[in-house]
Amino acid sequence: MLIYCNIFSNYPYIIVLISSVVLIMAGTTDVIAKKTSYDNKKIIVLDPGHGGRDKGAQGMNGIYEKTVSLKLAHIIEKELEDQYNVFLTRTDDYQLDIPGRIDAANHLKADLFISIHSGGSFLHKASGIYIYYYNKISGPTTISGNVTLKTIKNNNIRLQWHNIQNRHKIKSHILSESVKSRINEHIGFAKCEVQSAPVLVLSGADMPAIFIETGYLSNPAEEKELNDTKVLFDFAKGISKGIEDFFKTNN
Repeated sequence: MLIYCNIFSNYPYIIVLISSVVLIMAGTTDVIAKKTSYDNKKIIVLDPGHGGRDKGAQGMNGIYEKTVSLKLAHIIEKELEDQYNVFLTRTDDYQLDIPGRIDAANHLKADLFISIHSGGSFLHKASGIYIYYYNKISGPTTISGNVTLKTIKNNNIRLQWHNIQNRHKIKSHILSESVKSRINEHIGFAKCEVQSAPVLVLSGADMPAIFIETGYLSNPAEEKELNDTKVLFDFAKGISKGIEDFFKTNN
């Protein structure tokens, strides 16, 4: 650019104009190429829970939920990327608020939103794999059983997305059951169950959406399983097959 400015020092506006046209043409070509590659593929957004200072649940041996969820999300991404366009709400260890996660999925007009987590409890015997789909509960909500603090409502959801998940509840339930079936085929250390709950991160998702808890890090036996890469690959297989089953009957 400095060379051109020296040569055409009397015509600075022409240089700016030419540069702008080149950039616009290059950008347009890039967008068209990307759009074409996405046209025939469904979009799946994977949401690795927590991140950064927000570590999530922690096992007795120091395994963090934020680490397990991100590692599993990357493995699922590899499983799905040939057949679908896959995006992660976070790709590394940084903090991301709930509205940011939902906005990413909604602005991409994703076909599915899958939030990945692990459980934690004061009771070391608490165990199990759970898939939640959103169900709005009116009146005061009590936290009991396997419904965690992540389900408590607050004022952080973008107003335009609030409770929009209600319109997708039936398909989200079907997706939950499809993924549950396949996880149970691939994972042996615990049975996967489906429950409905007012899960905050799902409430604003404008597409079928589920929240997967892959086991309890607070349970030493399940923490050991979730620290095993082979187990995470098995989870990825089950989740991917469940997604495939869902799309076969729900286009």
